Amino acid sequence: MQYYNNHAVEYVKKTLPISMTEQYEKFLRNIPNNGSILDAGCGSGRDALYFLKNGYKVDAFDASTELVKLAEELTGLNISCLRFQEFSPHTIYDGIWANASLLHVPQKQLHDVLKTFKASLKSGGILFCSFKYGKKDAIDELGRSFTNKTCEMLDKDLSNAGFTSRRSIALQQSTTPEGSPQAWVTGLAVAP
Repeated sequence: MQYYNNHAVEYVKKTLPISMTEQYEKFLRNIPNNGSILDAGCGSGRDALYFLKNGYKVDAFDASTELVKLAEELTGLNISCLRFQEFSPHTIYDGIWANASLLHVPQKQLHDVLKTFKASLKSGGILFCSFKYGKKDAIDELGRSFTNKTCEMLDKDLSNAGFTSRRSIALQQSTTPEGSPQAWVTGLAVAP
């Protein structure tokens, strides 16, 4: 969190312009109009704002106090400051959006977080998540640690957490907010 707290303004400037249109379309086609969405690890608030503008009910949280402040300014939402491991559901969601955020949860804690998310979704609710592609966890040049995934690893994690259907697990090419080329593993999973 130290990196995100110390570089929040810079990080927001880099992430706001990134187009997520393709990922939004895949996710939202499974969410009812005016449905409820949790933006888990909301960062700049870019995605929460998009969902709000398109008529969805949105809750959001992030672990960085500085990013929470900036995301609240952008969205007008009351955003909780907490880590994934501290999240306990009090609302049942139609969808949970965890774009490039769960990758900061250590592998040994990821199972419990995914199970909590499954319990937070209505039957048939959708989880969208994305991870940097890799067979091993890594620490980048900025000192951030990442839990990386292959398609097979993510499919196994989602299955072990009780998601009965993994509609789409794909490898995609994109860039990081810092502009480096990056392969991403994205997943759409359905709660039973």
